[in-house]
Amino acid sequence: MYRIRKKFTFEMAHQLSRAFSCACSDCIHGHSYDLELFFVSTTLDETGMVIDFGEIKYALKEYIDKWDHAIVMHEVMNPEYISMLKKYNRKVIEMDDNPTAEAMAKLMFCDISKLLENEMHMRGFKLEKVRLHETRTGWAEYSVD
Repeated sequence: MYRIRKKFTFEMAHQLSRAFSCACSDCIHGHSYDLELFFVSTTLDETGMVIDFGEIKYALKEYIDKWDHAIVMHEVMNPEYISMLKKYNRKVIEMDDNPTAEAMAKLMFCDISKLLENEMHMRGFKLEKVRLHETRTGWAEYSVD
């Protein structure tokens, strides 16, 4: 089995509900995130790769840019507050769940799997897991297995 890893780095804020690490309830705070994508394959392509790292970067540029300098919020938060944020910040991402590192890792896994679905199917590789580093010492990981 061949395994490769592609890493992306971006800045992002999120608003958590009922988090122990927040000094107050529902605090907004930001992190420098590292997103690691792990791809696996039993074979290599005609160039001797699972997939070219540059190809991954190109295919996911728009998706990664969407998260960079965004604020991520649980969609059940105050709708008027979210509407106000959207008025002054074009990068507001609403999630179905509390935007924890775990929930974002799962969402990113699902989104990226869908974005690369055709390539993965045609070329025989798959996204094995997503690891989202929220801090230097803490990360969350999601895989289907």
